[in-house]
Parts: sequence; structure tokens; C-alpha cells
Amino acid sequence: MPLGLCVVGCGDFARTFAQAMRMLPGEVRLFFASRDAKRASEYAHAFNGAGSFGSYEEAAADPDVEAMYICTPHYLHRDHVAMAASAGKHILVEKPIARTPDEGRAIIDAAGAAGVTLMVAENYRFMAPARRAKALIDDGVIGHLRLIQLQEEALFSPGRWRNHRDLNGGGVFIDGGIHKVDLLRYLAGTPDHIYALELPRSTPGLNAEDGLVLVTRSARGVVGVINHSWTNAQRAGPMWVSITGSQGRIYFEAGSSWLKHDDGRSERTITLGEDHYGLAPMVKEFVDSIREGRAPEMSGAEGLEDLALVLKAYESVEAGRSLPLG
Repeated sequence: MPLGLCVVGCGDFARTFAQAMRMLPGEVRLFFASRDAKRASEYAHAFNGAGSFGSYEEAAADPDVEAMYICTPHYLHRDHVAMAASAGKHILVEKPIARTPDEGRAIIDAAGAAGVTLMVAENYRFMAPARRAKALIDDGVIGHLRLIQLQEEALFSPGRWRNHRDLNGGGVFIDGGIHKVDLLRYLAGTPDHIYALELPRSTPGLNAEDGLVLVTRSARGVVGVINHSWTNAQRAGPMWVSITGSQGRIYFEAGSSWLKHDDGRSERTITLGEDHYGLAPMVKEFVDSIREGRAPEMSGAEGLEDLALVLKAYESVEAGRSLPLG
């Protein structure tokens, strides 16, 4: 039977998510919950939803809702996870898992005490080119890793809660840079030293960073470079990943259905299945982990490690030096 999954919070990304769920026929039955009953109803109508709710509490009380996708602002994650867990619902929570380690641990503890599955909705590691890149790395196709670079300048103007450091937990790096942090960890493992620098700000009125460069080093000497920023440029370009090994290089772009592999003699393009941003395989992993009674790949603990690296990057910016991740 399809899993009854309720999208909690009908913002713009909920629309993207619902569109991606069309790739999972028979896996999920979508419900929508919003503080605005009309908006939830409109989403349910637009995406063939099984039902809608004018409050999150009403959705949590409905027996047809088996799981809840917490797609609300970061500062509400802890309360909304607690609500879902107390109702016995499995939980898919948006990244970052929380703003602070204490909030993150409270979220993990609430799910654990209720005996429900908790997964962080980190979709980048589920993108088709990221999965293929990981397989090529593990198979030694490009030799030993030397350098991983992740670059994005996103056309974005933060508003409302994203323009408040306390509500967002920071600025651009905790909001979108955490995608690159997780992808770096997925492909190369967690680094042991980091050094971060904030870019000069270009977003008027923003009270947090709108650009940050992070350099990492692993125990094996692998160097990682993340450059993530918001920009007002109209042609910002795609988010890209370059992975250099001792015997070759891998390159791909977020949302692409291809990957380039250069073995030092020639470059070939590997065509992959239609995947876009990894949302469908991410939710498939969530559903499968519930059915199989196991922890999901992107567990609460994984989300907490991503958050720890982001917060250490902020600490490095303030300290003005390299720091051990610890």
C-alpha cells in the first residue's frame, strides 16, 4: 500500500516536491497541511492529493496520515517533529535538521522515544550523478582522491525568516551550503580540519552571510573546496561538482542526467536516468526504510553531522583560522 505522506507547510518548495512525487506512482499518497486551509486544498487539487488540512495538528491526528514531511522554517523543526512523533507518525524533516546541536538532538530523541523513523530530507546525495560518482570513486576508477570542488552562486533574495540570523540559524551556508557539506561528506568522508571565509556581502539589509568559502582537509589529505553564495546576477550558472583523483576526474552539475569522466586519455559522457534533484529516490529510501524497519541512509545522526560542520565553519569565520572538526 502507498505510504500516506503529508506535506507540512505549503510553500514554494512543497510544489517542487509534489511534482517530483509523480515519479513514484504507487509509493506515496500525498496529503497537504497548511495554516491556510484554502492553500492546502489548492495544492491537493493541483497534485492529485488524497486530502488536505487547515492545521498541522489536524493532519497529525488523521489515521490515514502515516508520515509527515516537515517542510517548515528551521526554527519550527523541533516543535513540528515533536508534534508528529507524539502522534506516532514517521518523519521526513527538511535540511538543516535544526539550527543548533541541542535542537537536533531533541529531534532525534523525540523520534526515538516514539519509535518512529526519522530521516533528513537531504536530496543532493540521491541525485543520479552523485550516486554514479560515488560508485566510480569506490571502485577506484579515478585512483585515490585528491580534490573535490563544489561551486554554486544561486540567484536568490532571502526574505522574511531567512533574513533573520536567529530564525534561520545563520545565512546562506546553513540554508543552502549544507547541501554541499553533505555531498562532500558523502563522496569523500567527513574532514578533520576546516577553514572558512565569508565573502563581502552584496545583499542589502541581510543580517547574516550571503556567501562563504570553505576549505577542508581529511585525514588522508583529500582537500575539499565549497564556494556557496547568493547572488543578484541573472545568469549565475549551474551548481557544479568536480572530483579529481590520481588517475582521472569526474564532473557533473546538479539536476543533470549525465556525468563526465576523464581518464587522462579521453573524456566520456555517461548518460543517466531522468532524476533532476534526487527527490524521488530520497523519498523511496524513506519509504523503504519504514517498510524494512531499518534506519534510513540519511538518518538524524547524519543530519547532525552536517549541521556540526556548518556550525564549525561559522566558528572558523569568527576565529579567522583553521579549526579541527573534532
